Amino acid sequence: MSQMHNTAFYKSALDAQQVALPPVEDREPNYIDNLHIIFFEQIFEAIDNLSDQVRMARAYPQFVPQILKIWQKHLNCIVGPNTAFLGLLDIEDYVFFMEHMAELFTEMHVSEDGVGPFAEFYDYITHLCDINITRFPQVETCIMAGNPNTVVDDDIRDLTVMLPNLKCLMTCMNLSGVYIRGFRKLEELIFNSLYHSVPLDSRWMQEICLNMTTLKVLDITDQFDSQVRLTDIKLPNLEVLKINLSSVECIVSQVLQLPKLKKLSVRFDDSRQLNADQETIFQQIVVAKSENITRIALNNEVVQLPCRWQHSLVLELPKLRKLVCENWYHDEFFLDRRHIPCHQMEVLSFTGWEIVRETQLLDMVAQCPQLKHLALNGYHCSWEKLTKLLNIRNQEKNPPPLEVFSELMWANFTPAEYHHWLANKYVQVTCDNSEYEYQEEGFEFDFE
Repeated sequence: MSQMHNTAFYKSALDAQQVALPPVEDREPNYIDNLHIIFFEQIFEAIDNLSDQVRMARAYPQFVPQILKIWQKHLNCIVGPNTAFLGLLDIEDYVFFMEHMAELFTEMHVSEDGVGPFAEFYDYITHLCDINITRFPQVETCIMAGNPNTVVDDDIRDLTVMLPNLKCLMTCMNLSGVYIRGFRKLEELIFNSLYHSVPLDSRWMQEICLNMTTLKVLDITDQFDSQVRLTDIKLPNLEVLKINLSSVECIVSQVLQLPKLKKLSVRFDDSRQLNADQETIFQQIVVAKSENITRIALNNEVVQLPCRWQHSLVLELPKLRKLVCENWYHDEFFLDRRHIPCHQMEVLSFTGWEIVRETQLLDMVAQCPQLKHLALNGYHCSWEKLTKLLNIRNQEKNPPPLEVFSELMWANFTPAEYHHWLANKYVQVTCDNSEYEYQEEGFEFDFE
């Protein structure tokens, strides 16, 4: 019998017959070994009651990995004293659920009655038999709402242990700020002092402004009169600062030297009379950051800048692209092509301008080929005005879509008319006012 000399040929032929299967996780679940998992998931997802789901999970531990994926998908992964799973009245069900879900929660909410439920909740989960959950490592956001009668500083101290990786803390509760520095990875700290029963303490706010180097967003605006007085700020990673004028007026120069600052929002305190000093601070910011300002937003009814400011300052802003100036009642209308860099403007708002005329509005838009967002007041919010804007845009070569916003858009248009303009190629109506939101009781700057 002759020998097979071409062994390489036969080896390659045999190798070609072996079909390479994809990894198990990439295969379609249509083979018999996984049918029981598919059936179980369908049955489990048909169960609405969480208590029944937990009991089923306890009865079939081999399916717990799939169950956790389902819970992670369908539950909002929010932990706190008012969350739905506290309805698990059976202590063993509760312990089972918490032990398996502790590392999957991504947010904590403390709300309604505030300090009481939180303290009870913390005590509840740390003293139950056979449960030792003191940390939620994946929780990066905590929202504390409500109107408690006492300071909740002690709860913040407990939170620093429970939430070691917290990145965002939003609160309107009564805090002095004493324990905030316990959050070593905090990037966003937002105080909304809605109730004003306990003011923020200047000492702790000063420590935060000097030592919490991880902060990217700091909002300590008080809706009333701020008691915080700062003398220095050193936050190398800070990108957004929202603050009251009385808190920031002595450190404006330090603020403007922050290397990564992108937004500065200043609110006037309620009891302070508007005066020339505030105009000076506004102009101080404009002059110091003129080369970097991309957006100015102000409420002229509050700031009350005189007519002359636009002539001397707006012309010196080479990178200005967005301008939101509401409630302008000066006789001299300055928003025209003589005073702003029209060729680069992307956002303009006329919502609070009672004196702007159609010819001025259309002329401005015609001079702004890069305009992407335009806000109109009720007088200019009409089908006729949109048609005239469309005629202007049609004359441009490949213009970007112009989104037109007005608070009266819904009232002035029928649903059919609204959808007609919503789908237009060059001029589109929108109800999204995010481009025009700002500190209405003061002013804002965005920097490059």
